[in-house]
Amino acid sequence: MYVEIGFLRKSYISEIPADGDFFPFGIDGEGSYIIEYYESQELDQELDIEVFFNNWMAQLNKFPIYTIFSYGKVDEEEIDHTFSSANIEYAKLKMKKERFIKSKVQDKKQFEIVMSYLYRQGSINDFAGWSLSEDLFSFDKRDMKTLFGRRKVHMPVVTLQKDSTMFWICHDGSSVISISNDNLFSTFDSIISSFPTGVKGIKSE
Repeated sequence: MYVEIGFLRKSYISEIPADGDFFPFGIDGEGSYIIEYYESQELDQELDIEVFFNNWMAQLNKFPIYTIFSYGKVDEEEIDHTFSSANIEYAKLKMKKERFIKSKVQDKKQFEIVMSYLYRQGSINDFAGWSLSEDLFSFDKRDMKTLFGRRKVHMPVVTLQKDSTMFWICHDGSSVISISNDNLFSTFDSIISSFPTGVKGIKSE
């Protein structure tokens, strides 16, 4: 299994987020390391991104993991049943027309369940993300650049702290991006040394 890894410039984070752009959500605090993870296109090796992150989060063992994703009303009954059956602690939130689920995940088994929703919703360009060990997510009404100019909208906000790490599923599920102040994410070598057995990292050019 091969994962391609690329370090992104801090300039990718804009003071005013843009709808449909990188990081279409609020970010408070500075992120020292911004890293993108995606399936390598150079090698004939299939990578199941969900399985990779399930195993990597278990390997990092930074539970509890706090997750958040937006969802449609039509999926509410299924989510309620699935999360309740797995004893996952969660809350439903509504911001104007958008619905969100926030959950607190205690172990790999619970993360696997939530990750299936995170990746599904992220792949259809709904907001989906998670943070390690501490809840970094809140909501606020802030400026966003849209096709109709700058507008005030309710949006998720990530508050970065010392040693904190969050992950966001990028548009169409094409990649996952982490923003971190943890030294583990400071170099290519330190990141891949934390990967599960059998997973190799490739530097993105």
